[in-house]
Amino acid sequence: MNTLQAENATQAANAWRVLFLLFLANLFNFFDRTIPAIIVEPIRLEWHLSDFQLGLLGTAFTLVYAVAGLPLGRMADNGSRKKLMGCGLAVWSGLTAVNGMVGSFWTFLLVRMGVGIGEASYAPAANSLIGDLFPAHRRARAMGLFMLGLPLGLLLAFFTIGAMVKAFDSWRAPFFIAAVPGLLLAVLIFFIREPKRGAAESVRMSEAKIEKPIRRVLSIPTFRWLVLGGLTFNFATYACNSFMVPMLQRYFLLPLQEAAVATGIIVGVTGLIGLTLGGWIADRLHQRFSNGRLLFATISMLIASLATGYALHAGQIGIGVFVGVFSLG
Repeated sequence: MNTLQAENATQAANAWRVLFLLFLANLFNFFDRTIPAIIVEPIRLEWHLSDFQLGLLGTAFTLVYAVAGLPLGRMADNGSRKKLMGCGLAVWSGLTAVNGMVGSFWTFLLVRMGVGIGEASYAPAANSLIGDLFPAHRRARAMGLFMLGLPLGLLLAFFTIGAMVKAFDSWRAPFFIAAVPGLLLAVLIFFIREPKRGAAESVRMSEAKIEKPIRRVLSIPTFRWLVLGGLTFNFATYACNSFMVPMLQRYFLLPLQEAAVATGIIVGVTGLIGLTLGGWIADRLHQRFSNGRLLFATISMLIASLATGYALHAGQIGIGVFVGVFSLG
């Protein structure tokens, strides 16, 4: 093995190590943000809340997350991505623990908004880093593995949060427990060996600063469609995830732990299958069609939309089919 081959092997090994760390942080990202959706009924009963107030928890988090993502994304473009991710992870993990200490709904809401700011720092920096760690023909696969943190984080939350509440007889316990791995990962992320921007590209990337980058990006039609698709997808997904557990508790009279596990199976398992296959299929289609990844995403979203329409006219079994197909899509 010559010097160049040895250097490439070292870089590849570093890329997979960093990806694993990013995956773990992404897993706890979704684990932490899922906790309120699972313990929503105990909170509602303790503070005598309405469903509108419960919905505000997710709405406020999402709005802050979206707004904060723009300046934090700019920071990821211009500054150290590992520092941004490490600080963001420390902030959202620390505030997750604070959520377990609050004594009122409005304080809880404000802290969740702070968690949203911390979590908003992660995705832009992590996606940028993955783009510089992996060449184009492996990037979708790497992103698929990174995004496995989403269903696995959901699964871990849905399968363990109910047990934590039952074991400690308190809805506050999961917030304290969830903060620990996040703070440890924050420390590890600071030791990432960050690649040079554009390091994985086959053509040389310009390092000149772009004037008005947000306007330039928004002028790309494909980007606008991707944003719109992501907006509609997440609107439906987070609505289902936020109220699935309390729905099972109220209308099917399931205990918290059983309702959480059932939701984990419905949402997490099917999502895991979809994301596992998604990156691989997208890479294969991209090799045959220049817009293969976009075609695959479009078809998947179309299937999920048709399943939604079917569920609106179906009974309990139909709803189960819808959720499974929706999650796969």
